[in-house]
Amino acid sequence: MKIKKEQIVELYHPLLDGAENFPYEAQLGEESRLWPKNWYIECTATLAAHAGSHVEVPYHHLLDGDDCAAFPVENLIGECTVINCLGKEPGEEITLEDVKKVEGTIEDGDIVFLYTGYDQYFRKENWQPYPPLSLEALDWLLQYHPKIIGTDASGVELTDGYDEEGRMHELFGEPVHVKCFKNGVAIVESLTNLGAIDGMRTTVFVLALPMQGMDASPARIIAIKDL
Repeated sequence: MKIKKEQIVELYHPLLDGAENFPYEAQLGEESRLWPKNWYIECTATLAAHAGSHVEVPYHHLLDGDDCAAFPVENLIGECTVINCLGKEPGEEITLEDVKKVEGTIEDGDIVFLYTGYDQYFRKENWQPYPPLSLEALDWLLQYHPKIIGTDASGVELTDGYDEEGRMHELFGEPVHVKCFKNGVAIVESLTNLGAIDGMRTTVFVLALPMQGMDASPARIIAIKDL
């Protein structure tokens, strides 16, 4: 199968050294040489599992759940349905009515991405508030056995108010996460550029690192669209 450059849509934020909401720092290793005629470097990174655009797997909330190394790679690749949820206020739930807009086009086993437009706040001071996914909407989506549920906002979890700095308190126990993970559904947070694939079916690859003992992984997430 030949894929043209014009078919590839990048749905991830690149990781910027020292600029992420979760720690990411790149360092030169001790063996690095910066001589112009003998340039050679070995880099190391301090990297939080939830830095940038990332995928969360069952180990995040389930002691016996698959970690990033064990989570099936075939569950990180698939056809994608985008649900347009634009216009939501921070803390305003994505409802059953919202997700049922794709009734008749969503297919069993799809990857589902929630298009909120909140990627515009990524790396900004008020990056964290987001529209959560209601349990009623989640239950409706789960009947289609999605491989992944993702959002271009910073999260999908139900909330319990805000702190003095405006950060949302996610509901104790994180029921959206737990229900997804118990059904083998991964969660992707902090996507971007979903408007480029809104209204079309694409094939999505969530290219996560297979890291043992990790509950999440930054990921290069791309969609392949038909021309």
